[in-house]
Amino acid sequence: MDNSTYSMVLETSEKLFAGCGGDGFDPALWSAAEEAGFPLALLREENGGFGFSAREAFAPVRVAAARAVALPLGETLLANWVLSQAGLGSLDGPLALAWAGVEAVPFGRHLRAVVRLSELDGGVGLSLIHTTADLWNPGTNHAGEARDSLIVQEPTAPQARIAMSPVALRALMSTLRTVQMAGAIEAVADMCLRYCNEREQFGRALGKFQVIQHQLAILATQSCAATVAADMALAAFEALMTQGEEVFVLTAAAAKLRTAEAATAAASIAHQVHGAIGFSEEYSLHLLTRRLWAWRDEDGSESQWAEYLANWAQNQPERGLWPALTACDLAKVA
Repeated sequence: MDNSTYSMVLETSEKLFAGCGGDGFDPALWSAAEEAGFPLALLREENGGFGFSAREAFAPVRVAAARAVALPLGETLLANWVLSQAGLGSLDGPLALAWAGVEAVPFGRHLRAVVRLSELDGGVGLSLIHTTADLWNPGTNHAGEARDSLIVQEPTAPQARIAMSPVALRALMSTLRTVQMAGAIEAVADMCLRYCNEREQFGRALGKFQVIQHQLAILATQSCAATVAADMALAAFEALMTQGEEVFVLTAAAAKLRTAEAATAAASIAHQVHGAIGFSEEYSLHLLTRRLWAWRDEDGSESQWAEYLANWAQNQPERGLWPALTACDLAKVA
């Protein structure tokens, strides 16, 4: 792992996204992110990218989530990777992946094109749909980010296919939400710590009260758990082509489940320690917590991924659950 490259990407992302949080899509900020090369970072150099590791490529996504930036950065990153894997090259964004029949397309009205996915025998079919703003029926998620549906959705035959199972591709899309939640939870924890150290009640800082310290400690552990889960999912994605899909899907499913649990706890604690101010429109906490509430359900909810993991475990009667887990060699991912 090249820590110098990762640190450089983090520093660049922090400078670019500082003070840019909000609900609305900013075309100028998108242009700056595209100029920095973030949407192509997963692609190999010969395909116009940087050849970054998954951890490096998703670093700007994590920072953008922590700054509550409303850009389809991760969506475009994944769409270009899928297009490249299917031999279709890459496109200038913004882009997003969307399953056929699913109406809520991330940032729909702001997209240049949608990579429409359909289940095929032995893989996933891809259809590239170029769109304009007037073809979208507006919708939003809990965070106020655009989740639109196409007014006209004519059936199109797949232009290409990618040799991944549908569940693996869904796990890849869920990894994006896992990374975003991890970044937002860390930002929530930092915001709570600052607030409790600055805000005084009964003549002393809130952070001096034992009950508040206890809540902050729980919040810190949830943030650490989410960060580790996201890092494991990215490491598993990095090993996807060499270790096969099973390890990646299991890791991504567990990561999304655990990070969603952390998101619920983090948002609850954050609003408790902030009190009334945390619910005000003027205070920026809601920009993070509303995104956490939205992302925990997008691309597979806790219950959906828990059901997947339970079904996988139930289907290991011959070799047993523990031998099946050790056969996956998840330690190498960690």
